[in-house]
Amino acid sequence: MQYIISDTHFNHEKILYFDQSRAESLKNLAIDPTLENMDNYLEKAWNNTVNDKDTVYFLGDLGMFRKKQDFVAQLTRLNGQKVFFKGNHDHSDQLKAALKTPETNIVAIVETAKALKINGIQVWLSHYAIDLPYPILSLHGHIHEAEYQRPGMVNLSLDSAYMQTRPFGVPVSFDELTPLLEQRVAEIAALYQVESENKRYDRSIERAFDETITINKPTATQRHELALLVDYLNSHDLTFANVLDKFNIPNENKVLSKTEKEKVILTGFEFEKTTTGLTGDKGEKND
Repeated sequence: MQYIISDTHFNHEKILYFDQSRAESLKNLAIDPTLENMDNYLEKAWNNTVNDKDTVYFLGDLGMFRKKQDFVAQLTRLNGQKVFFKGNHDHSDQLKAALKTPETNIVAIVETAKALKINGIQVWLSHYAIDLPYPILSLHGHIHEAEYQRPGMVNLSLDSAYMQTRPFGVPVSFDELTPLLEQRVAEIAALYQVESENKRYDRSIERAFDETITINKPTATQRHELALLVDYLNSHDLTFANVLDKFNIPNENKVLSKTEKEKVILTGFEFEKTTTGLTGDKGEKND
């Protein structure tokens, strides 16, 4: 079996205060949320699920250890072959020591990220949350209870919303995780389909209006909303001037004041020169 989990944070007492859900999860199990109880429970939850022939993709932040020997000892007590992704709390000297100790059963250490397929679904594993282009899903830890509200990002910190729907602290198998990944892929595909249809609609409106819709760096939603407006005006034989009249908006060319013009040009080099007093390099040749 293959499993995945992130952010156990063994020997990290403050995590019980940072992540209230962790303390609540222990209380719900009738366990007093102390550091010792948390560590004992998480170790048992891992080992009751994973055996030594299983592989665990651990996405970083094993815990807070002052001595690398303690880091190695904790890893040794956890079952399974480990593919260890370096988190921000995992120090290089700890990982080197663990790699030199056969009893830790570390089969690989990933410093940054790794591409993988889980039951045919392309994913990108990393400790850190990375927003990736469709159709790759980003499986990550690091942010604990926080969530990026994007279907392409799957938070597997043991304090995350998804992991809290499961037995607390238990690594999730690839097979159990697959339905969630399939759901996320479907959500993203639907969003891309809508965006694609919007773009087709926008282009058709531009041709009907015989004008290219231009806004300074519009979002997809802004562009489509403008296309809807143009379509409505055309179908009702209206113009933008009619809209201005309807809402009593003065239909006058904008004339910038001297102050407004200064704000417009106060960019780039001019901004640096004004705020720092530095002249900068104007690219002039010095003979």
